[in-house]
Amino acid sequence: MNQQNSTPNIPPYTWNRPIGLNWDNPYTVRYNSNLDDGPWHGMPLGGFGAGAIGRSPRGDFNLWHLDGGEHIYQNLPACQFSIFEETKGRKQAYALSTEPPTDGSLSTWQWYPKQKAELHTGTYHALYPRSWFVYENVFTAQLSCEQFSPIWASNYQETSYPVAIFEWVAHNPTDEPITLSIMLTWQNTIGWFTNSVKTPEVQVRDDGSPVYEYKPRWGESTDNFNLLVEDFHRIGCTMTQLSIADDLLLLWGHQQYSTVSLCN
Repeated sequence: MNQQNSTPNIPPYTWNRPIGLNWDNPYTVRYNSNLDDGPWHGMPLGGFGAGAIGRSPRGDFNLWHLDGGEHIYQNLPACQFSIFEETKGRKQAYALSTEPPTDGSLSTWQWYPKQKAELHTGTYHALYPRSWFVYENVFTAQLSCEQFSPIWASNYQETSYPVAIFEWVAHNPTDEPITLSIMLTWQNTIGWFTNSVKTPEVQVRDDGSPVYEYKPRWGESTDNFNLLVEDFHRIGCTMTQLSIADDLLLLWGHQQYSTVSLCN
């Protein structure tokens, strides 16, 4: 049996919280704010000045700061990590968020069990620019995921790259074989974050804070498509839009996104 540590490089002084554990009485801001989305906010992922996404301690991706100066806080359930495990003929699979969609979509998916008094299912850790999910007492395998962007001191070029890295560590604590699959699903959201208001007006609220009209094209996926990209040891998917090929100047919110993984 391999005794290798399945949770490497997690410092002892992170901010941490059990996965999916509800808050009893969280602080609530008076107005919706780009600075405070409430308690379900994870460490941001993205280079300096390059926009950001975020994954909360529930495991869901809900922070979308991809259109310059704009901000959306909304769970997108199709953007998700999932795990399949088989050991001794027993099979199980979970999407790694504790919050299923409220509209009834993806109803056949099994969602990761949240922290309860009688069941500790794992811990979320954060210490910028890194954060970790450690999964416990659900899978036979010991699993952890480290997520970060390359924020390097005195290296401003790489620090500005719009990159997020997810590094998984799996450890079999038994003497029996385990079949394990890690899946990432991602919705093509090209164009969703563009402001549909052509000339938004800036207003000042009674507390002195500015606010202006922002109506993103959330859910508008006309002409979106994906490309499979593969070379000798990598495989990935580029999410794009037909209109991007026709425009010499890309609009904010119309950039391409890509996911890539190393092949075993």
